[in-house]
Amino acid sequence: MSAALDLPASMTKAPQAVPANAAEREVRALLADLDGQIITMVLRRAELARYDQSTRRLSGLPASELAWENAVLGRYADALGRAGVDIGRALLALSRLPPAYASAGRGAPQQE
Repeated sequence: MSAALDLPASMTKAPQAVPANAAEREVRALLADLDGQIITMVLRRAELARYDQSTRRLSGLPASELAWENAVLGRYADALGRAGVDIGRALLALSRLPPAYASAGRGAPQQE
């Protein structure tokens, strides 16, 4: 028996992994494919957002626009609820310019 819980030893062992059947393997393959597509789309979104931010900086504007970011969060909240807001925040964070780049873009572009 386990001294801490007074349970038989057989009940305190970790369960053994059950081999996945063909249907489960197929579903997991589809999920893995979707994960890959989501990652690709997140990277593309980040690339476009950083481009937008850098062009705003070069125009003398702040890199981000609060109203736009709030609209993004609203779209995710409307579609996915509270968890959607968390996803939207994560996407916005992943899409921000690195701090060094954002601060370097202030003012007129420098000629080399």
